Amino acid sequence: MKNLKPIIFTAHSELKTVLPSIKKSHLYEAFASFCGFKSYAAFQSAFNVNVDNLELANRQCFERLQGLGFDAGESLQVCQHIEQAWEHFNNVSLDNIYTFYMNATFEEALASTSMLNVLTSLVDENDTEASLMGLVFSAQLLAEYDEDPDNRSGEYWYNKKLANHTLNELQSEVAGRYNLVSSYREFFNSLLKKLEACDDIELPSPEGIKASASLFEPSYQQHWTKYFSDEPHLVLEAQEYILKHGDLESPCVFIDMDDAWLKADVLQSPSRYSVIELIDSLDNNEEKWFWHYVGLSKGIDVTKSNLRAINAYTGEDYDDYGPMDVVGDEGLSLPAISDDKKAKIERQVKKLTPR
Repeated sequence: MKNLKPIIFTAHSELKTVLPSIKKSHLYEAFASFCGFKSYAAFQSAFNVNVDNLELANRQCFERLQGLGFDAGESLQVCQHIEQAWEHFNNVSLDNIYTFYMNATFEEALASTSMLNVLTSLVDENDTEASLMGLVFSAQLLAEYDEDPDNRSGEYWYNKKLANHTLNELQSEVAGRYNLVSSYREFFNSLLKKLEACDDIELPSPEGIKASASLFEPSYQQHWTKYFSDEPHLVLEAQEYILKHGDLESPCVFIDMDDAWLKADVLQSPSRYSVIELIDSLDNNEEKWFWHYVGLSKGIDVTKSNLRAINAYTGEDYDDYGPMDVVGDEGLSLPAISDDKKAKIERQVKKLTPR
């Protein structure tokens, strides 16, 4: 939750010149009441805070202040400052949205209509970082929802509830989740259509590969983002969900994103498979060597064979018993470049890859 302390400090500094008896503890209690809580302690334990009715919020705040001993005039003055404090508190930034969805549970994320509303408004303003965030987080929530077999009957039980049928606890829960996830499914599909229709909207690339991209694409003009740069796998998983489940007339609209996030993933935590996959997708011979050296920096040599025999039944190393199968690959054959270029690329990799 956003830090309330500096907001209350400001409100207290302004009020104490006209109400010397006002304490910060009074303002914390008034703010909690404005938000619909019986006490500041209850407010602190809440994960998500919404104020949908300002008239009701002000009345709750006013009544709480009178309970604390303030007269009607004083209570009205404080309520005005508390409403201003709420406006500052409720000013949600892209950082707030990112932090919320990265830390919220599935249930908390579904229940937060305020966060989805702010994210939607930023997407409508063509904020490309918000669009990336929207794709990743909505795909993540929808994938988690789809994976739960209980949710397969969600629409059925939701319609039963609308028809005033009596549902048991599990059926009501499933119907409720279907209702909440519908907003994210609608947002997800509308965002895909928006990106398909707008040729001039280009989603940002991970800031983590900015330095390596400049080595091979010096004229590359791109919007770089800090968001997901430490979790590139989340973007790759979202892309996979989009291509499988998105209602797309032109799936290739998202293919260009793939290379950048795959590179970020390889740079952060290379595996033999990911290094081979990346090298195979490249046209630049020197860049192929660059990613080979990235693999070597983590003890992965994709030019050497890793073929081995296993037991076809158990998957364990072959022990001369049962049917045999061969797994692995023969290793990549890299294009020829000069030794000087290899040495230069190796030095560049050492600068860019953490030990």
